[in-house]
Amino acid sequence: MTTQIFRGALFDLDDTLVDRKSAYDDIYRVLYDRHEAIHSQTPWKDALEFFWTLSPDNATSPREAFIEIQKRWPGVTGDPESHHEFYFTQMIKIMKMLPGAMDFVDWMNSTGVNWGVVTNGDEFQVEKIETTGLKNHIPFVVVSKFFGVDKPAPEVFMEGVRLLDIPDIQTEEILFVGDNPHTDIIGAHGVGMKTAWIHMGREFPDDAPYPDFIVAHVEELKVHLHRHLDRSGEI
Repeated sequence: MTTQIFRGALFDLDDTLVDRKSAYDDIYRVLYDRHEAIHSQTPWKDALEFFWTLSPDNATSPREAFIEIQKRWPGVTGDPESHHEFYFTQMIKIMKMLPGAMDFVDWMNSTGVNWGVVTNGDEFQVEKIETTGLKNHIPFVVVSKFFGVDKPAPEVFMEGVRLLDIPDIQTEEILFVGDNPHTDIIGAHGVGMKTAWIHMGREFPDDAPYPDFIVAHVEELKVHLHRHLDRSGEI
């Protein structure tokens, strides 16, 4: 493991700083309870296991997910568009920070290290940031649908580099932190950044470049995200 101290850092949002996993469970519990076609024939544990197959790598398309839900339980009423709206409306209502993540964000802001967020998504990501109270704590956020391309496209990572606004910064001096091997780790690695993967109890897949760090929580990265102190004790 590298002992590098990084000059800048970029973070994913969902399941890196905010608790998408718990929100996802809660959303699909609401769906489960609403539809007799599901709860009358399938135990919650089995249904939840199926719902998680609709979110590989902790990413999902609610519209596509609903099509699969109706294939599994044909009696479920509704349509992909209404499920999309339901999913994100519920997500925004119940989204919370991961335990300890706001303290970490405040710590990041105290270190003098330039940082920001690069997230896939649309206006719902902005609403998550507002709901969780992050809005006034994040130096900047790049939302992929507003920028024009999603991770792992290199352009969205390089927009994050631009917004870090660090003179003469090289991408290898930046740490990218995220939970998705195929958008976060592949994309950041592709532009030369160092990477940290939030494992969430999973094994890292074989089809992505191995991350420089594997951690359970962003707090484990603190030792790599502070500036060296000079002898006077000043940053």
